[in-house]
Amino acid sequence: MLLQSLFVAAAIFCIVRNLLLTWIDLTRFPASIPWIGRRNEFSSRIRACGREIFGGLERIKAGYEEYSKRGECFVLPDPGLRPQVMVPPEYIKWVTEQPDHVLSPFAPLRDIVALPYLLPTMDMKEHVYLMDIMRKDVTRNLGSLQPAIIHDMRASVDSLLGTDAENWRTVPLYAAMQEILFKSSNRMFVGEPLCHNRIFLNSAAVFANVIGAGAVFVGEYLPLVLKPMFGYALAPPIYLAQAVAFRYLVPEIKRRMANIRQQRSNPEFEWDQPKDMLMWIVIAAMNRQDPKADEAEKIAQGLLFLMLAGTQTLIFTATNVFLDLLSSSPSSNYYLRLREEVDSTLTTYHEWESQASLAKLHRIDSSIRESLRRSPILTRTGMREVVKRDGVRFPNGQMVPQGAWLATPAVAIHYDERFYPDPEKYDPFRFTPRTAQEPAPTATAQTIATESQAPDPKPRGLSTNLSTASPTFLGFGYGRHSCPGRWFVALQLKLLVAYVVSRYDIEALEQRPLHRIVGSHFVPPSVDIKVRRRRASP
Repeated sequence: MLLQSLFVAAAIFCIVRNLLLTWIDLTRFPASIPWIGRRNEFSSRIRACGREIFGGLERIKAGYEEYSKRGECFVLPDPGLRPQVMVPPEYIKWVTEQPDHVLSPFAPLRDIVALPYLLPTMDMKEHVYLMDIMRKDVTRNLGSLQPAIIHDMRASVDSLLGTDAENWRTVPLYAAMQEILFKSSNRMFVGEPLCHNRIFLNSAAVFANVIGAGAVFVGEYLPLVLKPMFGYALAPPIYLAQAVAFRYLVPEIKRRMANIRQQRSNPEFEWDQPKDMLMWIVIAAMNRQDPKADEAEKIAQGLLFLMLAGTQTLIFTATNVFLDLLSSSPSSNYYLRLREEVDSTLTTYHEWESQASLAKLHRIDSSIRESLRRSPILTRTGMREVVKRDGVRFPNGQMVPQGAWLATPAVAIHYDERFYPDPEKYDPFRFTPRTAQEPAPTATAQTIATESQAPDPKPRGLSTNLSTASPTFLGFGYGRHSCPGRWFVALQLKLLVAYVVSRYDIEALEQRPLHRIVGSHFVPPSVDIKVRRRRASP
């Protein structure tokens, strides 16, 4: 009886606490920061947030037009009762330059993904070092990874899209992109033999899909008081998928750790060390001073979560690229013009394996960037929480209190005519080099170090490559916390688009299917396409 009373008391305490925190979140903003979509009515803040459940892009674009274009912040209501201050383009660089003890990206990320409820055993801060591995080791080794990636990608594409040059095959586009890119990504993430282990791949896919869906539902749609109830209910299938993946991943990690220890103790020990992300994570974990860092289970969990983050951008963007191409005006011949570029550039198998050759595909690169401009993965990016005790003051004097969340209205910036002429128009060659003397750069330490030094939000010219982040192109975020794997994402997307347009004919779509706005995500629609192998395919 006493135990039941304590449980009830604890539950009541948690509910009251969460309600109080929610009220603080709704009322913390000073009156000088206007709300968009808030009316003069009872419970105006809560009702404004409730309307955002089906609000789509209406209010974020309206707030951008009314306030951001004047260099002012505004509050965007949130269906999870966690409103955010939208930062105008002028202050994006300033925000990204603030240290983490002033504006932190970790608390918003943890809460939006609902990790305390869906995966409570994972601490994001313990896996920050993975970002450096993705940014440095993966980028440095893209050239050596490319042959294996294109080999696996060819096999997956041919299997799913077929090799019949006479008859059309109906293929679900999103599902096809998911299977192709998940397999090719795992060549880099875990290498052989795991990248061909179907049970491991399926369990990793279930892990990613359930966390992805749970993060949107629990992290973005539910208020704090309801998150524990629904989040803990979704946790069991996540842990089940993780347990299945661990059966294959943990022994492989322990095997590699044992080989590294033996090699360090015995220089004569010979071992062909794999070149994949798993290997680089194992080495980094063993070199850290934290005694818990090299636990095989922690390494495995961090890698699974990284696979989720990496593959979502790939799958969404690839789907959007083909939807844009196939629904473009037939008179533009964009698809055939991309094919011409591939046929004239990648003429041998060696060139498909060459980073330098891939960098010459300016039209392919530009078409992917244009689709990412029109359909960014997230409607708002660069989420930060004000953690400084006395808040932060913007360069214009605007004060934002501790605990407030900041974000960037990415989708509105991408459609700003000041940065992109005729922004509603689909122009896949918008970012192609203006002259032949402006090649798209390959991934180097220098380009990664200097690209974050953009001096102002307005671009000097639209000619730029897919991986470049800027205050006006936020497909990969911006600043030191931008997507660390964007060079790898760009490599895979360019290989996939190049291979498909050069090897396959696809029937055009009558019109561009509409996206679904789910939380802060641009979710591409599920569409069937008709495809057949190109006759006399090279």
